[in-house]
Amino acid sequence: MNRKLTLSIDERAIECGKRFAVLNDVSLSSVVETFLLLLDSGGDDALPISSELQSLAGIGTGPVGEEDYRRHLEYRTSVL
Repeated sequence: MNRKLTLSIDERAIECGKRFAVLNDVSLSSVVETFLLLLDSGGDDALPISSELQSLAGIGTGPVGEEDYRRHLEYRTSVL
């Protein structure tokens, strides 16, 4: 059963929530509801991870040093 709820929330938080809702094609009410339900999810449950993010898990090969980053930047600037 759905009930109405009035909240006092910082304007910046509202704008962030609205952007998130638009980007994820859901209502702001749905975002708040999901968050509130996660608070009572048993404690050990992490926030849901999208399938796109899960597909990236393990893709990294370990620690990256400053030299690796510089090579990456050189590569990007040469390709673009």
